[in-house]
Amino acid sequence: MTSTRKKYFEYHAFTLTIFLVVFGLIVLYSASSVQATRIYGNPLYFFIRQAVFCALGIFIMLFVSFFPYKVFTKFSKYFYIAIFILVVITAFSGRISRGASRWISLRGVIFQPSELMKLALILYLPKIIDEISANFDKRENMTRILIVAYVPALVVTLANLSTGIILFIISTAMIFAVSKKKLIFIFLFTLIIISYVFAYPMSKILNNAGLLKDYQMGRILAWKDPENYSDTAYQTLQGLYAIGSGKIYGKGYLASIQKSLLPEAQNDMIFAILCEELGLVGAILFLILYLILIFRIFYIGARQTKIEPLLISYGIAIHLAIQVILNIGVVTNVLPNTGVTLPFVSYGGTSLVVTFVEIGIVMSISRNAVKESVDV
Repeated sequence: MTSTRKKYFEYHAFTLTIFLVVFGLIVLYSASSVQATRIYGNPLYFFIRQAVFCALGIFIMLFVSFFPYKVFTKFSKYFYIAIFILVVITAFSGRISRGASRWISLRGVIFQPSELMKLALILYLPKIIDEISANFDKRENMTRILIVAYVPALVVTLANLSTGIILFIISTAMIFAVSKKKLIFIFLFTLIIISYVFAYPMSKILNNAGLLKDYQMGRILAWKDPENYSDTAYQTLQGLYAIGSGKIYGKGYLASIQKSLLPEAQNDMIFAILCEELGLVGAILFLILYLILIFRIFYIGARQTKIEPLLISYGIAIHLAIQVILNIGVVTNVLPNTGVTLPFVSYGGTSLVVTFVEIGIVMSISRNAVKESVDV
């Protein structure tokens, strides 16, 4: 029995993650080579940096996976408070990127606190819910949960709307999983659908009231009518051209034309280059990898007998799913431009490493579940 406990390893999530990472690096090289040559004189510039982050991320993922998940939830309150303070600082004095205050620099290290806030929320909110699970729907307990869940989302929204929305969805999904009062969530879901359908007139009202920034209103206008707002929608239009020209089987690896025209093909719009070079078939196969990984994480959560690991797993699965949905929604112009990265594929350090940490925690939860069942 002791031998069985020590040897268990979550091969499914690990293997799927490695497949996505390798696939992502292959796509990233093609998407970034032109711009890397143009700016840095080295077609491998972005690829090498991303590969280093991936290697670091894989090491961190494995390191995290061999610790009991409770090690991380034990200190989640202090982590949550520290990151929330950084989020507040970033909202009012962070570095501006594409109209949003996203970045902060500490001792020369530049990162996005809002990405770390996702992890902090996923670890801390389930801990609180677990502590008050017997009286979850009491007003005072619900007030405490709502403050922890939604105050960071509101603060982040002031600087970065898309990340604020992701935080809101992650929190709502975890609360929905354990609350007996489902009617309020049905109302919220209905409100989201209405907001999506009537996004344009509602955005005009919000803009006139001074609640939307100019760049946010510009993105909504470009989303609704990209051809008449071609300056703002330039990236979206080039992405749509890339997807359309890829057709069923694609133009072939390294054969993309649009990557020379997209200003940041290696970031938010990388899925468009994937579609152009690998076609609909390649895009579907890629999405299937995501789908299997997300379902595996949900499955790991469903196996749990305790609220805390169940909600952590659900939170991570929702986070991964919503990032994929928002990114692809933007690339296909189903959603307005949000600046959301595609997990394991888009170029970037903070988001990538945070995602690796989350997968490591899922692996730890899965390993812990097997230990408990063996002990029984």
